[in-house]
Amino acid sequence: MRRRFFAALLAACGTAAFLPAEGQAQGWFEYKPEGGRFRVDLPALPRIAIVQVPVGNNNTVPMTEATSVVSQVAYIASYVDYPNTVTRGAAADAILTQVRNGAASGGSYRDEKKLQIGRVEGREYTIVQPNGNVAVTRTYWSRGRLFQLVVDGEPGIETQPAARQFLDSFALV
Repeated sequence: MRRRFFAALLAACGTAAFLPAEGQAQGWFEYKPEGGRFRVDLPALPRIAIVQVPVGNNNTVPMTEATSVVSQVAYIASYVDYPNTVTRGAAADAILTQVRNGAASGGSYRDEKKLQIGRVEGREYTIVQPNGNVAVTRTYWSRGRLFQLVVDGEPGIETQPAARQFLDSFALV
C-alpha cells in the first residue's frame, strides 16, 4: 500500500509522509477533535499527527490529521487554518480549485462534483495517482479553515460502502 498522504495546499502542493501501521477493523468510532468544528466516523481508532504545511514566505501552519488504516485502505480526516494574508479576498470556489489542482499534481482527477453543507462550499473528486491507486477526496472551505477527507486505496475503493460511510458521516459542528 502506498505510504503517503498528499496535503493539498493553496499556493503549493506538499506531502505529509505519515500513515500509521495498518490496523484491523474494530468498529466505527466518532472522531470529533476539540476545536475542530467537525465530526466524522472512522473505521478504527485513528492515529493523530500534526504536520506543518507551507503557506509561503518560509511560513508554515499546523495541519491536524487523523488516520485510520484498515485492510490496506487509509481513511484520513484533516483540517488546517490558513492565515487571512494567504486567503484574503479569495472565493471559496477558487480556493477549492487550487486545492484540487495541488492534490492532483503528478496524477489526474475525475468525477468531480460540487457539494454544499449549509453555506459551506465543498468538492468531491477522485485522484488517480501515478502508482495506480486512487484517493477519493472531499474538501470543504469554511471561515479560513480547509477540511479534507481522503479514502486512499486500490481502484474501485470509491464505490465501497466503507468509503461512502466515512465520507457521508462528515458534519460541521
